[in-house]
Amino acid sequence: MHQANDTNLLQYARHKQLPAAYEKEALEALSHFPELKNVAVKFRIRKSLSTLKTKPTFLSAFLPKGYRTYVITISNKTSTGLTPVMLANLPADARIGIVGHELSHVADLSAKSTWHCFIVGIRHLSARYLDRFEYNTDMICIRHGLGKKLEAWSTYIRNTMHTVYWRGAGYADKGDMGYERYMNPDTIEKEIIAIRDAARIK
Repeated sequence: MHQANDTNLLQYARHKQLPAAYEKEALEALSHFPELKNVAVKFRIRKSLSTLKTKPTFLSAFLPKGYRTYVITISNKTSTGLTPVMLANLPADARIGIVGHELSHVADLSAKSTWHCFIVGIRHLSARYLDRFEYNTDMICIRHGLGKKLEAWSTYIRNTMHTVYWRGAGYADKGDMGYERYMNPDTIEKEIIAIRDAARIK
């Protein structure tokens, strides 16, 4: 450990292979997912069109929940158009927000059976399903207390890419299509308020 020396955060490093350049942000995001303390997660940095993506390792994908290892790939080289939104170029809060989104995928998949995970993989062939899937992942992130960080990411990416609706790297050159795959800042803010109000009622 180099950058992250807070003992409260270091407890979340167990079973994790952290990225040296983004260790602090990764641990900050992990601290919102106590259910992942014993889940193996590897961060790796390599060339990828997607600025970040998450999936179980090939072999562990066949294992039952509790025995899988998940890989979060952070791109260090992508298309010229997406370079401004690589993790290295994001503000600190936005970094935590998008890492929190990826950890939300891990939290979601690690609670599913092997069969259910395969069904999710097959359904990824549908763009409409992916819209709902990623939107729900943002909701998981917000429920884990990372709404403001996610909002920072959502605001940054829309301002940088000059778009209202962000559907991911594969749609970066297509302009606004009227679909909200990932929540926009206003939607995130509304969900934060709704969760806060619901907690007050309880």
